[in-house]
Amino acid sequence: MKYAYAGSAAYTHDAYARSDDYLAMLVSARQEAEALLGSGILDPTATTIAEIGPGNGRRSGAFLARLADGGRPCRRYLALDFSATLLSLACARLTHSAGAAMTVDARLWDIECGSSDQVERWRPADGPVVSCLLGHTLGNVDSPAAALGNIHAGLRPGDVLLVSVLLRCDEGTATTLAPYRSQAFRAAALEPLLAAGIAEADLEFDLSFHDGVVTGAAVLEREVVVDGACLPAGHRIHCFQSRRFSCSDVTGAVAQAGWHVRDVVTEPGGVHLVVTATRG
Repeated sequence: MKYAYAGSAAYTHDAYARSDDYLAMLVSARQEAEALLGSGILDPTATTIAEIGPGNGRRSGAFLARLADGGRPCRRYLALDFSATLLSLACARLTHSAGAAMTVDARLWDIECGSSDQVERWRPADGPVVSCLLGHTLGNVDSPAAALGNIHAGLRPGDVLLVSVLLRCDEGTATTLAPYRSQAFRAAALEPLLAAGIAEADLEFDLSFHDGVVTGAAVLEREVVVDGACLPAGHRIHCFQSRRFSCSDVTGAVAQAGWHVRDVVTEPGGVHLVVTATRG
């Protein structure tokens, strides 16, 4: 799935992340910021943020603007991702919007591959760091508890974790899959295969929703050869998955990773969840 955010696919993801379908599906940046402001655990003198998976930076800008409106402007911001291309897009957008009011830095880190000292090497001498895993990024990793554990290992006691996710709900499969049926999402999911040399005309994009997981797969319409490998017609290539959670799934994974849950906020209707935790 990481191929859908790296290289040329970073640009198709940028286009998708600006679509109404994408923005309507996720927890609003305002809700995320208000959950953090309402938790009462922010340092009153400075807000230092390390965001993991900032995407194209658009939602991050809205999140930071709401924190500033709430009296907690961010002065130092670190963007962390495995995609150098996507990081460059996000940081350019955030630097342009923030001006001199906030320093913007970027570091490479794949939170699924282990812990990292990138935050430790970047952080100011004093005060906690707020690590943010927003926009349902946690739903895209293979093991939420392992990813949260890797973040925990890279931070200090007293640091803060802010996570937002989509919850399981009673809506049917058709309603759940509707936001993924846009042309912008299809382009983002298939771009890695097109970059590998497979013609779009040779691909059918198949979406499914089972056991709380949305899955996207490309199905070959005819035999194709990729880098010397012959793939038969009907071959399925896993492109995308997005897990939905229960509240206990998220709080359990956060606690299992060593964090202390401090606050849990759900919106009316119970579709989105924001969890604030601290590192002991």
